[in-house]
Amino acid sequence: MPRSLARFSLGSIALATLVLVVLHLLPHPTLYATDGRAFPYRPTNFLSELVRTQYGPAMTGCFFVLAAGAGTLARALWPYLRREALLLALAALALGALGFFPTDLADLTTDAVTCGQPSRIEPCTWIGRIHNPLSTLVFAPIALTALSLLWRARTQKPWRPVALVALVCGALALILLVCARLYLISTGWAGRGWTGLMQRSLVLPALIFLGFFAKDISKKDLS
Repeated sequence: MPRSLARFSLGSIALATLVLVVLHLLPHPTLYATDGRAFPYRPTNFLSELVRTQYGPAMTGCFFVLAAGAGTLARALWPYLRREALLLALAALALGALGFFPTDLADLTTDAVTCGQPSRIEPCTWIGRIHNPLSTLVFAPIALTALSLLWRARTQKPWRPVALVALVCGALALILLVCARLYLISTGWAGRGWTGLMQRSLVLPALIFLGFFAKDISKKDLS
């Protein structure tokens, strides 16, 4: 049972990753505001803003597929790694909620809260306000899962391979974050500090970590 759940999780994560890659290759993604105005989607825009483009259904589906992948991995882990299972279940719930609560278009000109200001592209909505903290509820549990596995690997040899991957993915995330920041500085970026480029710097290592974790569980004899 854990192996079949882990295989389903791995397939879901792989499918969602493929969809994200394809979404970045599709031509001319355009953001549509509630007042009908259209804006080009750029790499500095957040991934969740893809739901406000003509490719929105694919991005929404991606959230649900990732939620299924994280959720089934949590279920596979439950009899053996309860702490990690609970953390991944929280990430799965947040991913599912991201699909139900689409984002407002972000104001990339400032890090300040701009709700109610006439300079915004569109007014803030209660749905968008629910969406905003959900990404933290995705990344934080995944990071804590990686740290928990690192702690276990000190004394439990079976978890050392996935703990090593967690370390590599953490280092990759730091390198990508620095590179993204340096790239924005080189372009003269004067907008907000946290952009879609930084977000992608965390998403890629997180997907690699979850995919390897699921693959590792699918091959382990945990009976």
